[in-house]
Parts: sequence; structure tokens; C-alpha cells
Amino acid sequence: MRSLIAAIVEHEEAASVLAWPGDFDLDRRDHVEDVHLASGVALEGLAGDGAGGTYFFCGDGGEERPVLYADSEGSAALVAIGLEQRRTTD
Repeated sequence: MRSLIAAIVEHEEAASVLAWPGDFDLDRRDHVEDVHLASGVALEGLAGDGAGGTYFFCGDGGEERPVLYADSEGSAALVAIGLEQRRTTD
């Protein structure tokens, strides 16, 4: 299965729309300060926003990993179970 992030990076218009007005910039993968989980699970920067927040993949693996958002004020929240979208039929 093709990586969603790789597909977005290869499609400049999609990456541009996500960066602005979407405020999800794949070129901003570094957080303003060190971020770590109490469990010690690794975090990998995915994208950032204009306010200094960063989206991280949690743990090891691919795009099926949970996605955490950490803002520049020290708060964080789980925002997705993974990037994979499943389509179901009725």
C-alpha cells in the first residue's frame, strides 16, 4: 500500500493546501522543545503548525501508528489512531 504522506509530498498542490490554509506543514517536523512520553515510547515528528505545535507518530511502525499533537504551551492530545482510512460498504 502506498504511503499517504509520500503521496502528499509528491503532490505539491495537496501539500501546499495542507500547509495553507490547513496549517499542517510537512516541512515543520521539529517541535520548539523536547517532547517525550512518560512511557518512553518514541515520537517521530510528522508535521507542524504555525503556532509552534507538532504532530507526532507514536511508537515504531508506519502510518498505522497513533498520532499525537503537542502544542507550544506543553499540552498534548491523541488526535488519531493512525492515518489509514478504512472504507466500509453497507
